[in-house]
Amino acid sequence: MSMFQTREFVFPKTAFIGCIAFKDNTNKKRYVCLTRIFNDIEILRTYVLFVMEDLFKEDPNKSPVYEGFYVKCKLSRYFPLNKTHWTNRNVFKRDIFENFRNDVNILKYWKISEVLVTPDGEIDGVEFYSFGMSLFKNTGKSVIDTFIKNSNHAVDTRAKNAAFYSLSRPEKINWLNDIKRKVAKTFKENYIN
Repeated sequence: MSMFQTREFVFPKTAFIGCIAFKDNTNKKRYVCLTRIFNDIEILRTYVLFVMEDLFKEDPNKSPVYEGFYVKCKLSRYFPLNKTHWTNRNVFKRDIFENFRNDVNILKYWKISEVLVTPDGEIDGVEFYSFGMSLFKNTGKSVIDTFIKNSNHAVDTRAKNAAFYSLSRPEKINWLNDIKRKVAKTFKENYIN
């Protein structure tokens, strides 16, 4: 049995979020950010390729688009967790449209957004982290509390804290060939808003 708020997880000072591309049934390119974060870009790249292979195995009619983005994040502050975040929960599952809106904040509005990162467990002494939501920097504590209480996002209940990370400009990457370049200042892509 795990005890609530008994562990201080060591959040990485910097981390990377990976975003992959796919074409929907209208052949429109969409970007989806993967929730697992890593403190090493090469480990992220390996993870992204694993996820892409797994996704496209499920639907052989779709072909992978290896063009994507990564976003470097910097630890900015901690957010204390408490037992009430896991009691009397009213968990809802976000639909794909809500996920796209979350990802557009990371890619398009990165200057005024930040991501809430939680520890979601450990295996063999290695801690794992993922981001739950992108939020605008002025989001109030009560909104954040409500999000945590009503989310199905993975959080290790032993964690004393979650953390907020500031975002750097998204960098374009070809996940297969590892080609990186700056994203244009006017970021225009096909998003569902």
